[in-house]
Amino acid sequence: MNIIIGRGENVEFADAKLSYLEELLCSIDRSLLSVNDKIQKADVWGVGCYCDKGEYFIGVGFCAMQRYLFDVLEDVKLDPGLARTLGPKSSIGIPVAEVIHAAGNYWKHSPEWHIWLEKLRLCSQKTVDSILHGKESADYPLSDLLVELVGGDFRLSNCLPYLIKWHLAVHQYVQKKV
Repeated sequence: MNIIIGRGENVEFADAKLSYLEELLCSIDRSLLSVNDKIQKADVWGVGCYCDKGEYFIGVGFCAMQRYLFDVLEDVKLDPGLARTLGPKSSIGIPVAEVIHAAGNYWKHSPEWHIWLEKLRLCSQKTVDSILHGKESADYPLSDLLVELVGGDFRLSNCLPYLIKWHLAVHQYVQKKV
């Protein structure tokens, strides 16, 4: 449950789950900083291992953000698919909530995909397409996606403003329907 302060465009949320998410993402960001430092110092053979580790941590962060999307909808009568279309869009026009949802699903489910990408089920292919964000392929798609969302300041916590704007968009949509 959220406490809502203000009206219209001036709404703010007293949102405990967002504060939990922020703390978790900041913790992962510290780990990513350490991994990035190791990448800078590693030889050619070590770089791949550290990149794999960073991709893993980023995946966990996207899963936590995906959980937040559902936390917001917990007390709201709104279809999650519709809710993910609301709020800010990525640089190529995909709703950021949809991209975050796809990134969480990708990290959770890609180990199940023991087949070639061409043979993936339609929903799995849509997930891959969303996280590739307009590219045909990527060695580290979640890392690339994070850079596309937040730019050079490579921190998961920089996605929080997107989530706050999305939460506001959901609130406004629900208020119009009441």
